[in-house]
Amino acid sequence: MELRDLRYFCVTAELESVTRAADSLCVSQPFVTKVIHRLEEELGTQLFDLEKRRIVLNENGAYFYREAKDILNRLDRLVDNMAARQEQAEFTTQLLYNNAGYLSALNNAFMEHYPKGVLSETFARRSEIIDLLNTGKADFAITLPPITGEESRMIETITVLKDTGSIMVPPDHPLYEKSFVTFEELAPYPIVIAPKGSGMRDTIDAIYAKHGMTPNVVYETNDMDLQQRAVLVNKIGIAFMSIIHTRDPLIGQYCRKTLSDHCFGTVGLSYNKFRPMTAGMQEFKRFAVAFFSKLQEMADEI
Repeated sequence: MELRDLRYFCVTAELESVTRAADSLCVSQPFVTKVIHRLEEELGTQLFDLEKRRIVLNENGAYFYREAKDILNRLDRLVDNMAARQEQAEFTTQLLYNNAGYLSALNNAFMEHYPKGVLSETFARRSEIIDLLNTGKADFAITLPPITGEESRMIETITVLKDTGSIMVPPDHPLYEKSFVTFEELAPYPIVIAPKGSGMRDTIDAIYAKHGMTPNVVYETNDMDLQQRAVLVNKIGIAFMSIIHTRDPLIGQYCRKTLSDHCFGTVGLSYNKFRPMTAGMQEFKRFAVAFFSKLQEMADEI
């Protein structure tokens, strides 16, 4: 029995699919199957049961998973701690997100607090985020809306922000002179927004659908700088923003608060609850919770 076999087994258990595990591990499906069968022969018991189109751990498999995961976690923690002892970068955090609205402020605050730290940010769709957290390929995720226990039993989520949202309009736009904008007032105008699969896009699509409407999307991008340029320079539409952008010294003058109670976004910070946290992960968790707490205080004051 090799450590590699334990890793392949754990990924298969977490994804409940040999095929998806093979894709995640960048190996062939027959090879993963062979590893699982070899483990079962060595242990003298089956580890999985077949339920419909997925495989699930049986009682013996669940026990073996807990013990195997503990061994792998301890090894990973040892490697991380040895790196820290050698005075490498203070810590590196792999962060996933499906909504870029808070990343610029988060990244700036992170660099100010941890000049030796590294924050590696990657956009991913919700299903990809869940898989990567389940298999330990990412440390944390910031999602809109939060990941629930029904979506994954492996993931713990902290609700860190409840945001009412705002819109960005250019100076010569009909809505620019207003202090507050209702959904009925903004709905007819073309919008600049993130592509389908992002947290903000899914939220806005749901709001429009509730009103029996379809958004007139003229430009799609996850890049917040490009969204702002499309609105303020190219003037091709309006854009939905976080309420905190009304306090931004650069773009706050172009943002207007919304009055619709449907324009409400809840943000979650998620991580694998079965993965022991390194010192760096614990530090980032404290930082992120404190960062969003300050944003919540700001949002509540606006």
